[in-house]
Amino acid sequence: MIVELPDRPGSLGQVTTLLGRLGVDIRQMRVLNRDGAVATDEFLVSVPGPVIDRTLPELLEEIQGVRVRSIEAMDSDSGIAGAIVAV
Repeated sequence: MIVELPDRPGSLGQVTTLLGRLGVDIRQMRVLNRDGAVATDEFLVSVPGPVIDRTLPELLEEIQGVRVRSIEAMDSDSGIAGAIVAV
């Protein structure tokens, strides 16, 4: 999934803390862009179930200044339970 968040200390921590509380496993994360006001980050995550998968963008956007730009389901060849999504 691709997420925009305020480019300030603590913003990324809020996003990752929420993902952890939801049982979402962060597989990979990278910063795509930072302009001093907004950071754009890409996450590859394993989501624990279809309910969380469907509501993940809404839950993340409850954090002030966070916007989910895209979320894409991906196939998992690893046999890991749950959906793998690129945010």
